[in-house]
Amino acid sequence: MSSVATQTVALLQELVKIESINPSLSPKGSGEKKVADFLGGFCRERNLPYEFQEVKDGRSNFLTWVPGQDADKRIVFVAHMDTVPIDRWESDPFSGEQREGRIYGRGSCDTKGSLAAMLIALGTIGERQPKSTVVVAASIDEEFRKIGARAIGLSGVSYDAAVVGEPTDLELVVAHKGSVRWQVEVEGVPAHTSKPHLGVNAITGMAKIVLALDELNQELALRTHPLVGSPTLTVSLIEGGIELTTVPPVCRIWIDRRLIPGERPQQAIQEVENILESFRQGEDNINVRSLLPALEDPAPDSAESSKIAAVAAEACADVAGTGKYIGVPYGTDASQLSLAGIPCVVIGPGSIDQAHTNNEFVEIDQLVKAVEIYQKVMLNY
Repeated sequence: MSSVATQTVALLQELVKIESINPSLSPKGSGEKKVADFLGGFCRERNLPYEFQEVKDGRSNFLTWVPGQDADKRIVFVAHMDTVPIDRWESDPFSGEQREGRIYGRGSCDTKGSLAAMLIALGTIGERQPKSTVVVAASIDEEFRKIGARAIGLSGVSYDAAVVGEPTDLELVVAHKGSVRWQVEVEGVPAHTSKPHLGVNAITGMAKIVLALDELNQELALRTHPLVGSPTLTVSLIEGGIELTTVPPVCRIWIDRRLIPGERPQQAIQEVENILESFRQGEDNINVRSLLPALEDPAPDSAESSKIAAVAAEACADVAGTGKYIGVPYGTDASQLSLAGIPCVVIGPGSIDQAHTNNEFVEIDQLVKAVEIYQKVMLNY
C-alpha cells in the first residue's frame, strides 16, 4: 500500500478500537470523549491546530483546520464520532481487523472511515495552501439528535459549504430525506374486563387511528421528489394496557415520518393532527393527543445548484468514476448544518447497507479513494 493508504488504514483502526457508542442509545455507551482526546494527540503530532467545542454534558465536538488563502472563505468537512450500540457481533466489534481488503468494526463505515480519510486529507494539504480555510469537524450525537452538527451551525463561525461524511460508496449525495418523530397517546377509562362497557378501551381507539394513519401513508406516496422519492409515515412502536383483566386506560404509538426536501416538520405534524381532530370530534369521540415536542430533523434543501456540488462532482468523477447527483432516504448531519444556510453534499467510503450491522466493514480501496476526493475538494473549493 502507498504511504497515504497505510496512514489512513492505521488511523481508522485506532478509531475503531475506541468504543464510542452514543450514551443516549445505550447506558453502556462511553460517548465521544475518548475519540476526541485521541484526535487531539493526532493533531499535536502533526502540528495541526485544534479545539474542542463543548456541546452538552461534557460531550464535545472536535475541530482542526488548515488556513486558506482567502481568510473570509471556509469549508467544513464533518463526520461523526458516535456509533450505534453493538448487538450479536460475530467477532470483536472493536478489533479494527484488516482482512480481505476490508477494515471491520463498529463505526468502520459509519462514519469513522470518513473521519479518518478527512483527517489524512487535511494533513496532506498544508504545503499546498487551499483557497478557503478548511475545517474538519468530528461531531457528537449524529445517531440520536444531531446536537453536535447543530452546534457547529450555530457556533457563529460562517461556512460557505459543507461536505458530510457518510457511507455513500463514494457517490455524490446532494439531497436526502429528513424526519420528524413523536408519540400519539389515546386515553381511555379503566374497567374490569368482565364489564368492559363500563370502560373505554384505549387500544381499540388507537387501532382506528393507526388504520387512518396507514391511509395517510398511502396518500403520501403520491407526492414525490426527483432525487429522494416519496415521504413516508411509519407507526414503528406501540404500547398499551396495564394488565390482562383491565380495560386498557392508555395506549401510545411512536410515529416516524420521513420528510422530502420542501416539507417542514410542523407541516407533517399538522397533517396527523388533522386526523386526530377528526377522531376527537367524530362519533368515536376518542380522547387522543400528540405528545410534543417532536424530534425534528429537517430535510436539507437540495444542493444541486451549489458550487460545492460542482466541485465535488469533478473530484468524484476524477477519482472514482462517480459524481452523478443522487438522493438517499436516510438522514445525516447535513440536516442540521443546512438550517444555518450551509450548502451540503454527502460523500464517503463504505456502503449504507453495512451501517449498523453486526459485521460492519469498509473497503480499503474506497477508503483511500475518499482521501483523494476530499483532498481535491479541499484544494479546489
